[in-house]
Amino acid sequence: MQSHTPPASRLFLLRHAQSAWPKPGERDFDRQLDATGREEAERIGRAAAGMDISPSMLVCSTAERCRQTAAAFMAAMEHAPQVTLDAELYSEGPEHYLAICNGVASGGSLMIVGHNPMIEETFTRLVGVKAANAQIAAGFPTAGLAAFTRNGEEPWRLETLLTP
Repeated sequence: MQSHTPPASRLFLLRHAQSAWPKPGERDFDRQLDATGREEAERIGRAAAGMDISPSMLVCSTAERCRQTAAAFMAAMEHAPQVTLDAELYSEGPEHYLAICNGVASGGSLMIVGHNPMIEETFTRLVGVKAANAQIAAGFPTAGLAAFTRNGEEPWRLETLLTP
């Protein structure tokens, strides 16, 4: 009798690209990407597409800069993922991000487009402090993309960390 190995699951953490400073009276939530940020988001999308990083589901903060980052990223994808907007990615801590990570079904592929410090803290909890310090000593970069895999209930394993 052959043992059945469940298909690998994939997880992607994408920090929003560089945003503009708020205009007078503008809420932080409404800040948009600046020119550098638009370029970063497009570049990371192209790099990810070239590495066969194409999630089937995408959970995105409702903040404008995250939605713009996700749109630029998806423009480079051959197949658009199913998108869910999650307002709590803006205000909740890494526990909310980790709950989403832990909800990835066996064989599933999910991307979270969110904010720092939550993306960085989630990354650190997934890889451990020592590995995080080695990978992102200067902090999780804007438009940085971490790709993870796991088999069954194993811990997430970092595959790659892309920067624009």
